[in-house]
Parts: sequence; C-alpha cells; structure tokens
Amino acid sequence: MSGSETRYLEITPSSPSDLLPSGDTDAYMSAALEDIVANYPPRSRYPHEILQGLWSGPTGMGYLLFQVACTRPELTISGQPAMHWARAYMAGSRGHNLRLGSHGCGISDEKLAFEAVRAAVTKEEGHVREFVNSVSQILAVEEYPDESLYGRAGTLYLLRMVRHWVPGSKTRVDVAIAEISNTILNNGPGWRWHGKRYLGAVHGDAGIFMQLVLTSPELAERVEPWVRRLLDMQMADGNWPSSEGQMHGGKGLVQFCHGAPGVMVALLALREHFPGLHERIDRAVAKGRECVWTQGLLKKEPNLCHGIFGNALTLPPGPLREHFLGTAAPENVSNMKTSDPTGKVFERADYGRSYSTLTSYTPCAVWTWLVCREEKPRILGFNDI
Repeated sequence: MSGSETRYLEITPSSPSDLLPSGDTDAYMSAALEDIVANYPPRSRYPHEILQGLWSGPTGMGYLLFQVACTRPELTISGQPAMHWARAYMAGSRGHNLRLGSHGCGISDEKLAFEAVRAAVTKEEGHVREFVNSVSQILAVEEYPDESLYGRAGTLYLLRMVRHWVPGSKTRVDVAIAEISNTILNNGPGWRWHGKRYLGAVHGDAGIFMQLVLTSPELAERVEPWVRRLLDMQMADGNWPSSEGQMHGGKGLVQFCHGAPGVMVALLALREHFPGLHERIDRAVAKGRECVWTQGLLKKEPNLCHGIFGNALTLPPGPLREHFLGTAAPENVSNMKTSDPTGKVFERADYGRSYSTLTSYTPCAVWTWLVCREEKPRILGFNDI
C-alpha cells in the first residue's frame, strides 16, 4: 500500500485480502470492551468538559454498552453483564446545572442525550416526561441548526430512540416529533450549517432527510423531490461533495461525516420508503461503493465518523468489507503505525477526546465488531434504531 500524499491508502493488486481471520471479531470486541471499562471507567461524578452527549463522554459510552447488552446479552465484561456497565456510566452525576443547548440540540447535547438514554435504560415514564419537556424548549430557539450533531435532526433521532426502547412512550413522544419535524421542514430545503449548504450524513441534507423519514415515514412523499436532487448531485467518481460550494472541486472527502459513505448509509436506510427510487438508489450505492473501495481506506485512525470503520460498514458483505475491517484490526493498526516512516498513518483523529464513542478507535471498534456481519450494518447514533 502507498498513498503518502493522499488522505487514503491505495489499494494495489498485491494488497492482502485475508487480513481478518474468520471468527476473530468477537475476540476483538471483548478486548475493546475490557479496555474501555479498565481505562475509561464509570465515575461517581463527571466534569462538565467531557460531557458531549452521544459523541463523547459517559452518556455515549452508556448508550454503546446498552446497545451491546440488548444485542448480545450473554456477554460479560470484567465479570459483569454489559447492562451493569451501561447503568454504571449513566449513574454518575453530571452536576446540578446541566443546561439545554450547551452543544446545540442534536446528539452531542449532553442534557438531551443523557435524558434520552436514561429513559431508554430505565423505561421509567417520569424520565420520558422529563426528556420530552426538555425537547419542547427547543422550539423557542430559532438559532439552532437542523443537522444531526448539533441540530434538530439529532433531536429527532433521540425521540425515535426513546419511542423504540420505551414501551408506552409513543403518544407523548409523537407530539414532540411532529413539532420538531414541522420546524425542520419549514426551514428546508435550504438548510445551512455555519453558512454552508452541507449535503452529508452528519451536518447536511442526507442526515436530515433520513431522520425525518425514519422517524415519520408518512413524510416520504414530501421529502422525495429533495432525495432525487441529492441523487442528481453524485459526482463522476461516485462521491458526493461535502457542500454545494464544492460541486466542482475535484476529489472530496470520503468518510461517513462527509461524502459517499454517509450518503449511502442514509439512502439504504431510506430505500424501502421510496419504491419509485429503488433503481436509482441501487445504482448510486453501487457507484458510491466503488469510490469507497478506491478512496476510502483512510489514513486517519480507524473510527466511525471519519475513518476506516465507518467506511467498511458501507461496503457489501464479502472480501471488500473484510479487507477494510482487517486493515483496521488492532494488530494491523499497530504494525502499520510502527512501520510508517512518516508518522501519518493512523494518527489520532478524535479531536483530543479519548474514548469518544464516534471518533476514537476503541469504542468505534466495539460497535463495528458488533454489527459488521450484518447485511446492511447500522451506524450508532444515526440509523441503529
């Protein structure tokens, strides 16, 4: 492999295709889980600066462990079931002045994410009520964006999460869903984040469309013209530009946050709701996967948002996905970092947030090994429910 002047490692005819031994993924997942509870253990109290909702911090870790517990209830971590650890991460104090909007109103907002995950874990009506009351405050703030990480589309995800995991919450939650969805729709389709018309899964149209329709399938007819326009914007190499302003800027980013990987995840999740677009979506995904295969073996440390893990989960089951997963296996990551004379291969890419649920190696590895055998693997905090 080469590619010292690019963002990605090049696939060559001699690239190994059997890096991931069959059956090792459970061992990798268990090792990553043990690493988390040993080196990022639950606390009785968490400092404000590490509280980043589902993106990073104890709430994101609690939700990851909750999903592990629900998917693989037989697993134990340091002698305890995964649900024990999920509850432990949620139990620590976040302080007495946790405020709505410290990180917008999306999945990175600690107050909303904490209240949503707590409701999912406890199933208590009082916790659902407290969460929905917090959501109602969002409607009074016009400045919030509509994307997923910091905005209203992320709020829709959290509402859908609670509705999914808490039996009996539907009536209360659906009122809030309707209000937030209407606000997003009224602001569209020219949604902006930091002044730009982003198109991808995290900050742009693809993520907004998907959260609207997965949460309220009856909105598909209204959203369809916008999905068609997004399909029209796919570039010749199979990628999508990160924003409208980069439509003719050459090769763009190929990662879940921006570009083909995230757009493909959104399109595949939306496909069943748009029967008239099946052929177009299938063609777009096939072309996008070609782009991911050639440009998506990223040099950044493997993670879900902008690394090999997120890209691997967009490839079809079989050798292509296995090659990406194998490259990101811990022993290969270690070997490639050690042997790289530039020091650029697999540099940390977690924004300085160790054990970030979405942008650092170990928690992202847990999720990836959990879902990597699925036909259409889901992305935590995006379309996992």
